[in-house]
Amino acid sequence: MSRQPVRDYTDTGDELYALFEDQGDLQALQLAIGYYSTALTEDVLDSQCSRSDQHLKLVTALSRRFELVGDTADLDVAIDCHRVVIDLQTPDGPDVPIMHAKHARMLMKRFELHVNQPDLDLAIQYYTCISDQTDPTHKAWLIALADALVTRFSHWGNVKDLNQAIHLYESVVNFDASNAPTSVLGNLSLAHFFRYQQEGGAPDLTSSIAYSMEALDKISSEDQNRSVLFNNLANGLLFRFKKLGSTDDLDQAIRTYGSVIELCPAGHKGRLRALSNLASAIMTRYELQASPADLEISLGHFHEALEICPENHPDRSTLLDNLATTLRKRFQHTGDIMDLETAIENHYEALHVLPPSHPHRSDALCSLGNALQSRFAFQGDPDDLDAAVARYSEALCLQPLSHPERVDLLNNIANVACKLFNERRDPHSLNQSIECYSEALQLSPEGYRRPLLLHNLASSLTTRFLYRNDVKDLDRALELAASALELRERGNEYRLSTHVVLANAKGLKYELQGDPALLQAAFQHLDEARIMCTPGHPSLVDIWEEYSRIHLHAYSRAPQSADHVEEAFRYFRMASTHTSGGSLPKFRVALRWIKEAEVHKHSSALDAHQIALSMFDRYVTTKPSIESRHRIVREHAASLAVDAASCALRCGLVTLAVEMLEHGRGLLWTYLACFQTPLDELQSAGEHGRQLASEFLRLSSLLEDAACGAVTEEGLQHYRRLLREWDTLVDQIRLVNGFGDFLLAPSFSKLKEAAKNGPVIITNASKYSCDAVIVHYEHDPIHIPLTDINTSDILQLSSQFRDFAANPSIWGGGRSTEKHVTQLLRQIWDAVVLPVVKRLESSLHLLKGSRIWWCPTGRFNNIPLHAAGPFCKGEKGLLNHYISSYTPTLSALLRCRKPRHIFNDKTLPRVFAIGQAAPAGGFVKLETVDEELDSLQSILAPAIPMTQMTGESATRSESLRAIHSSPWVHLACHGRQDVTRPLKSCFAMSDGPLTLLDIVRAPSDSVQCSEFAFLSACHTAIGDHKAPDEVVHLAAAMQFAGFRGVVGTMWAVDDAVVVNMVSKFYEALLEKSPEGLDFEHAAIALNTAAKRVDKSIVPLEQRIVFIHIGA
Repeated sequence: MSRQPVRDYTDTGDELYALFEDQGDLQALQLAIGYYSTALTEDVLDSQCSRSDQHLKLVTALSRRFELVGDTADLDVAIDCHRVVIDLQTPDGPDVPIMHAKHARMLMKRFELHVNQPDLDLAIQYYTCISDQTDPTHKAWLIALADALVTRFSHWGNVKDLNQAIHLYESVVNFDASNAPTSVLGNLSLAHFFRYQQEGGAPDLTSSIAYSMEALDKISSEDQNRSVLFNNLANGLLFRFKKLGSTDDLDQAIRTYGSVIELCPAGHKGRLRALSNLASAIMTRYELQASPADLEISLGHFHEALEICPENHPDRSTLLDNLATTLRKRFQHTGDIMDLETAIENHYEALHVLPPSHPHRSDALCSLGNALQSRFAFQGDPDDLDAAVARYSEALCLQPLSHPERVDLLNNIANVACKLFNERRDPHSLNQSIECYSEALQLSPEGYRRPLLLHNLASSLTTRFLYRNDVKDLDRALELAASALELRERGNEYRLSTHVVLANAKGLKYELQGDPALLQAAFQHLDEARIMCTPGHPSLVDIWEEYSRIHLHAYSRAPQSADHVEEAFRYFRMASTHTSGGSLPKFRVALRWIKEAEVHKHSSALDAHQIALSMFDRYVTTKPSIESRHRIVREHAASLAVDAASCALRCGLVTLAVEMLEHGRGLLWTYLACFQTPLDELQSAGEHGRQLASEFLRLSSLLEDAACGAVTEEGLQHYRRLLREWDTLVDQIRLVNGFGDFLLAPSFSKLKEAAKNGPVIITNASKYSCDAVIVHYEHDPIHIPLTDINTSDILQLSSQFRDFAANPSIWGGGRSTEKHVTQLLRQIWDAVVLPVVKRLESSLHLLKGSRIWWCPTGRFNNIPLHAAGPFCKGEKGLLNHYISSYTPTLSALLRCRKPRHIFNDKTLPRVFAIGQAAPAGGFVKLETVDEELDSLQSILAPAIPMTQMTGESATRSESLRAIHSSPWVHLACHGRQDVTRPLKSCFAMSDGPLTLLDIVRAPSDSVQCSEFAFLSACHTAIGDHKAPDEVVHLAAAMQFAGFRGVVGTMWAVDDAVVVNMVSKFYEALLEKSPEGLDFEHAAIALNTAAKRVDKSIVPLEQRIVFIHIGA
């Protein structure tokens, strides 16, 4: 443009803008904006007023272009220019209020786009400074201010904004009540409803409904705002139903929401909220009537609403939360875990976008807590229970005492308290549960929640009766459950659970009184509940279990009636093998089946054991981390495998007993071993095989990372997705020719290969029997009943050795300790080891000096079987009969012996010795570490090269690198077994602990070079006494990391004498293999060292502290 006077630029801009207004020519608008902008850059203007007018023209043009094109930059510039216009006005100028109102509207537009709180706050400031509540001419500004305050409340939840908005709306209505604008009446209805949701005041609910109806009476049938008013009315009716329980209100609310949907076709801005509200109302009807059709209709509406909901929409969190709750309800109906997992994901997403002060945050927290409770009930992870408690506690802090949803929150807190009692047997939790249910009932003298609260309180009182045996609790439970049933109409699916509660309570009452009418009534309740269930309904698990329980009650009163026993075990089988329902509830039923079958010596006992083992294996698989898996074993299945094997042995099924022990023990190592499965053969099976192998390696790495990492909810969801991919992939691999048994539990024919180099003796201590089984490669397994010892004896022996491991001075030291140890070893010899030695000699003709492997189970794990002997003059102990080694499982021994890639390296194996005498962490200094390593150097040199790493150099990372890269490792340091968290057991290094978990995460290539490790440290072969069959200790970790053989310790090593045993071991090892170290001679060398060491210097307990594990 050529230079021209300012007035010419303005005039040209005006002409172009007029052309745009007249013809809608967007190009003319673009040019007008250019001329207006150029005019502003000129230095000379007629006056300040002229400058203000010039800015206003540009603001108007930019605003119009923003409305047409949607470029937010236009709106930003317009707002900035308009701010200049305001600054140019005199404070008392007549146009100032109009300017402020216009600026507020522009800020509100930008807030709607970006949800930037300063824009909204500033808009409210502008409206506030120009609004006079007593001046009718300010009506439009008052309404705009009230609308902005409601908007701020809906985003940040400050009730003061809501109170002020209601006051402003009412002042507008009061100007002329008969002619009050319908839009104001509608907004006033909504504001009262919002306040009711926050504070629970009944007058707010009444006002909300009244204002909606008044507005609907006034509004034209063609008015587009009818949908908003219908929606407000329906909201009020729905919440009045929730408060008072009138089904007429609920039906009218659903019909009214339906009218809203009709007025909001696809593309209508109100359709999203209309769909969400109708779905929520239908879900409320589902809570009342439990119609599966309502579930599906509601889900359909929620899914449609979520599809059209923008990411930053203020209702998105509520929508996600409601969808999640509906999915959880469907899960409860169908047992499909995917519905529950998706629900939890949605709940977390909903919470993520809600600020701490948001009015719906407490509701969202409660919903998430409910979903976590459901997952706990299904899978039994106590972390879910703790997380639910945390969510409810946060919600309780956010809710005022008058909150209308407080009853639901009290019910939720009571639910979780009851579950906590069932898990931890804390009577405080049970009493808290009953108190919360009782308080909730007092707050609900009527309404649709009352039957649920009556039912739940009855269930808790029944539980307390079982705990305290106070018949008043049982009578009260019967009364409450009967009231709940009476309030629930026939056909309501929720009657089902109340029938089960009544059946349970009447069965217990029958057991007390023996009244046949009670027994008949209990069965009638269960029959009613069963009839209500579809064939795959998850509640059938509870029903079948209750049938079993009541049949056993009947049998206890009438032992001559064998039919009751048979029926009880038939129902146990049905409950344990039901196609749906939670894995943990069904597993617990199977455990109850085992207990009762063993007590009644029923023929189904073996089936019960097998089903429980199989179910537990699947249940453990759902846990992502090895720590969570280990915890589950400790809590639920410490003796599962040994009891199952005992049953199989009593049935004469020895090979099955061996398979059961193998499949139910060492679950941690079996799980991790899956990720290190050799894939050479699969990679050789063509292109498809290579693709499957590559995907297997990818998923293995990801799952192993998850197993060894910290567990978060996000990580848990990721793990479960990976697990589904893994299961699908494994199924695909099993379809490849020759891979049908890929990763399946090995059969006995495979397991017996572990005994190729010598027999493996399994010792089994169950509460039902104590046994030994000799597995030999060329013979059938030999069962040896250990009739001279029982599980109590084994437990006592195990406890004494465990106490000694924890406190070596417990028996006084010196001769006193040796005498005590001798007595214990003699008892082990007589009752356990001697019967085995006799059978090895008589049945297998095993030569003296042959190698044998001990595979102790259960409480046998803490007992030094290798050192047993008669300790009588002229009689030899086991050390003089055979060379003992240990193995955690047969599979572990097989893994030690797997062929490895042979590298063309003719050099002698190098020994890497790590010595740490003064580690971090407050450990006592070890005085003989340097002496031990010097002795080792002198024995090995010059034939065997040795590298030392000691002092500050022996850090966690350097030690780990040495362990993973050296074929032979000798560790002389402190070892610590963590009795509460065995996976945190460690070697103490200069900069902190080198943990068991650090070691098991070995690089795959390290497995190819690792041969042997000597662990000259305390407590390296002591497992977790609460889950002894998991064999979680440092020596097992070293074995898993690839070492074919490991020498570890069963209790504390005496620093003063350990060098003697170490020296004798390496001397004997070199004698056996003078041309180079051979790991297969380690067990013989250890046996020789124990016999050769100077007994006047090294006491008995230090001669037998070391054990050999592996090949």
